[in-house]
Amino acid sequence: MANNLANHFRAEIAGLRAVAVIGVVLFHLKVDGFQGGFVGVDIFFVISGYLITRNILADLQAGRFSFGQFYVRRTRRIYPALIFTVVATYLAGALWCSPLMFLDVAKEGTHALLSISNIQYWRESRQYFAPNSDELALLHCWSLSLEEQFYLLWPVLIVLAWRVGRTFEGITVAALASIVASTLVSRVDPLAVFFLMPFRISEFACGALVLLVERRFRLGEAAAECLSAIGLLCIAASVLLFKSDMPHLDAAILLPCLGAAATIWASGKTRVSTILTNATMVSIGAISYSLYLCHWPIIFFARFIFGDDAANGWAGILTMAVVMVAVATAMNLFIERRFIQSSELRSASVLRNAVGFWSVVLALVAVTHFTFKSQGFAWRMPEAQAELEHLEDFPTGRDIRRFQGPVGFELIGDSLIAEYAFGLGPIMEQLNINVHVMGGAGCPILYGATLKSPRQEECRLARDQTLQRVAQTNLPIIFVQKWSLYSDAAINEDVDSPQNPPSSGMSFTKLQLGLERTIGKLVADGRHILIIGEQLDPGCPINRPRLLQGPLPHAPQPPCAAKTREEAERSTSKIDQILSAVRAKWPDKVELLRPIDYFCDTECPVVKDGIWFYSNRIHLTLAGSTYMVSRSGDVIRRFLEN
Repeated sequence: MANNLANHFRAEIAGLRAVAVIGVVLFHLKVDGFQGGFVGVDIFFVISGYLITRNILADLQAGRFSFGQFYVRRTRRIYPALIFTVVATYLAGALWCSPLMFLDVAKEGTHALLSISNIQYWRESRQYFAPNSDELALLHCWSLSLEEQFYLLWPVLIVLAWRVGRTFEGITVAALASIVASTLVSRVDPLAVFFLMPFRISEFACGALVLLVERRFRLGEAAAECLSAIGLLCIAASVLLFKSDMPHLDAAILLPCLGAAATIWASGKTRVSTILTNATMVSIGAISYSLYLCHWPIIFFARFIFGDDAANGWAGILTMAVVMVAVATAMNLFIERRFIQSSELRSASVLRNAVGFWSVVLALVAVTHFTFKSQGFAWRMPEAQAELEHLEDFPTGRDIRRFQGPVGFELIGDSLIAEYAFGLGPIMEQLNINVHVMGGAGCPILYGATLKSPRQEECRLARDQTLQRVAQTNLPIIFVQKWSLYSDAAINEDVDSPQNPPSSGMSFTKLQLGLERTIGKLVADGRHILIIGEQLDPGCPINRPRLLQGPLPHAPQPPCAAKTREEAERSTSKIDQILSAVRAKWPDKVELLRPIDYFCDTECPVVKDGIWFYSNRIHLTLAGSTYMVSRSGDVIRRFLEN
């Protein structure tokens, strides 16, 4: 077994690395036919599990294993190129990004350097205002952080299992525990299974267990050929047929993992494996780590600076591919190899290596964190541009004014309450009244309705606290939500309903029942309610970072044609009918204000005088909020005065 564990070069593994990184790059380039290329990350995990376990066991058998040396080797292998990537991305952000966007780039850099990107992206994915993946310059670092966390745990497990003579039994138990945990957790939080290390151990273990089958089973030539072919077919089928939103992906991902494991077991001596062992694939495999690191920032900034149309055309794709290979080759030659092969570093003590690397890392973390705390260095931009950026931002607590008068009404709902809490400022000032603002972003504030998502408990708490507080007063209520978000497919009922409504995709039976329950309870004590109807969808995706220029120019947000009044009426008709039916039950207590009647003339503007009214497809900017309330202000003022 000692010979089997020798640390020798395996050309087919280098080729397998090439397959993995090519799949990921083509997936991120959005090349048709490679929608499953994301499985390249899982293939990397299998390869790492095999090689790391092999090297640890070889050192244990030779009596030379050291935790300190292991972590130094991993640090030298991973961190130099990662540091370069983070620094280059940070500098590009400083040149092209607005303060708001640069703040996020700096935050991502901090998390990547501290190897917690995966944890932070998981946490942010549970937040209502989480950025889209295309807005994250270092998104791909989640897998590196996960792998680095694996390296902290895995040597401890292997050493303990080896000392009691149960190495592969320990690996098997770890793999089974990971699979069981993934199966259970995926039902309630699939993104935790995607991002967090404990649920990925099975993939690393899949590679590690190849060592067991290599030891116990010798493959004949025909069996090796067959296994190699099956392994590559599994990988090819996954890359070509998988989709990121396919059902049961957590289970299906075992296919490319088993394919990678089979390819490693078959070794590089089969005729089929020449697909992997040719000079081109081995060369790409040699730069695969640097290529993985640089590919996404290059794609991100190419699309951001030149625009999606230019970057996503074939000329743009080929140009990006050439740049990626050139940058990755330079990184491999001048950064990776220097730190892996440096005799000075190899001979240095563990302490000296650790102090050297972590001094650099922590110094850079101080810079990125200071940038984040300084709000992205807003001083880089002219004051006029900062004012425009603020107008095109979604209202936050700092924008909502407080007045000295008594509380005159309550504003409840989801995140849209911030738009009206800001926009109603002039009316509250005129009437000398204040407001209680209550609710939860992305949460249906309705008796008996809960959100079907990992945020379910958060939204249930926001609902209960809001409705309990409202029940303690008799003030008029302005009720505003993005009603169309709460279809039957998006919410559950947590009360017994004699009507037992059907649950179909875009029906709103549960919404109507929940709204009737809520309004019925709120008007029972004589209070009046103004329901704000469905907020209009601008009809196009809005990439907020594109709205704002940095020190150097970038492609602007593509134009967004205004909807006609007729188009807007059709898009809101289903929700309007529901809200009108609810109002009709209590015509003397409930009023309905339809935004379409005030926001639109013959057209419903998205941009006016060069200022965007929407920060995304759901939310109005400060400018949009001001526009909406200024045009509907008379109706709202009469409601509050009466």
